[in-house]
Amino acid sequence: MKKLIGAVLCIAMLVAVFSFAACGEESGGKNTLVIEAEYVNLDDVKGSGLSNDQSGVNMIYGKGTQEEKDKGWSNGYYIGYTYTSECSIDFVFTADSAATASIVVRLGSELGNITLTPDNVQISLNGKAINYGSVYVEGSDGMDNMKFSDKTVSASETLVAGENVVNIKILPNDLRGSSTGGPTIDYVKIESDAKLSYNPKTDNPSRVGEM
Repeated sequence: MKKLIGAVLCIAMLVAVFSFAACGEESGGKNTLVIEAEYVNLDDVKGSGLSNDQSGVNMIYGKGTQEEKDKGWSNGYYIGYTYTSECSIDFVFTADSAATASIVVRLGSELGNITLTPDNVQISLNGKAINYGSVYVEGSDGMDNMKFSDKTVSASETLVAGENVVNIKILPNDLRGSSTGGPTIDYVKIESDAKLSYNPKTDNPSRVGEM
């Protein structure tokens, strides 16, 4: 009987230890939100490309196929046609509390190797420009072979409770030599202690081709 009681107590102690560790991992872990560029509100976004101009949902490139996902395009789509200083894209999300956050942008380039700075591509949070220094983006062999990489633009931005907006705006520049250029955009990723969410416009890709 003593052995049975001892075994039960031992099991109870193990369960208690395991439960405590699981709760600690959950409460101490960061929350990560990936905002797909093709799922934000693009209705009033203006764009321009190398050989043709596209705006709104027609800036979405890709079909969402497994082959495109295997190329490293998150969700199988990305945003191109950012070659105008009229291009400004909002990534809107909600935080359940004020908190510190890191902000990552996943970018590519069809313009060869380019270096982004706050002077040619402005990235801001809630209207305040982020001084991210410089970001080197490797060039790709055309839109169909776009390569993307994550670029951390800040490790310590302050979120507000409620709605927050990361904005990517193309400024007048010479990234295309004598005219304005910009990166292709796969997603924006936010990591924070706050709980994060956004409302994806998942019908955007199906609207490509709209006039």
